[in-house]
Amino acid sequence: MSRNVTIGFSGPAARVQYWLLMALFRVAVTRGLFGRFARGLGRLFPAANAVFVRHDREPPFKIYLNDGYWTRFALFHTAYEPEVERVLHLAAGHTNVFCDLGANKGYWSVRAAPHFARIHAVEASTETFATLVENTRDLPNVTRHKRAIHSETGKKLQFLNVPLSHASARLADATEGADETVETIAIDDLIPPGTAALIKLDVEGAEIAAFDGGKRALQDGSVFIYEDHGNDPDCLPSAHLLGNVKNCIYFVANKPENLSSIDAIRAVKTDRYKGYNFLVARQDSALLKAILEGFANRHAEG
Repeated sequence: MSRNVTIGFSGPAARVQYWLLMALFRVAVTRGLFGRFARGLGRLFPAANAVFVRHDREPPFKIYLNDGYWTRFALFHTAYEPEVERVLHLAAGHTNVFCDLGANKGYWSVRAAPHFARIHAVEASTETFATLVENTRDLPNVTRHKRAIHSETGKKLQFLNVPLSHASARLADATEGADETVETIAIDDLIPPGTAALIKLDVEGAEIAAFDGGKRALQDGSVFIYEDHGNDPDCLPSAHLLGNVKNCIYFVANKPENLSSIDAIRAVKTDRYKGYNFLVARQDSALLKAILEGFANRHAEG
């Protein structure tokens, strides 16, 4: 786990904007209100103002200060998805491949860069992809794909951007308007046969299609970190995975907990506004075994 987090600034004006944001953060009672603060303040400062967040000796991740989503995690050095960080560090050395699917602006691709030989970062939104490129352009082991993860490669689908919440951008259904057309790619076409990869999957409602396109990767021993959202009482991604008796699902908030029923998974999801991360892999996955052993060793050490 990261112990040393430092923040740099793109210039003096960014430093002023950052400290004003910190003050606003103290009075914002909801995430939505803080987002409005960040966007409103961003209109008074240059759009290029940014902070650079660095964990230990990992590369810096650039956050524009008018971004109401990512600035929350720069303020006060708040940990972002610490359970994912634990899994990432425990998997390092046991696989050479990390996939950041639904990579957004590249946070996990940047964090993973020193620890894995090859990283695939996949993002569908044109605007968000541009920042992903900016954050990873100096990382030669990161391959970027402007695609949408789905069950097959080469399909053309409609994609909906959410102007006030880029993290909620998603494939559009027939009843929604769409902003752009995207080409799909299947997980099994990203990962060579026989490779057990660590795969971070955050695809805003397209999880089942993504798993259908990654059946071989799962069979080859890959471990997926996937989201099952608190607003889904049916736990559809997890229910789909539990349809195969060879799959094991773990909740890893503190230490891994094997969950074998939808009732158990539903009980974990206490906040309907939050996405919850779970692990899934085949029972015989050597990579899963290494990750679980790493958790056990850390727990034993206190």
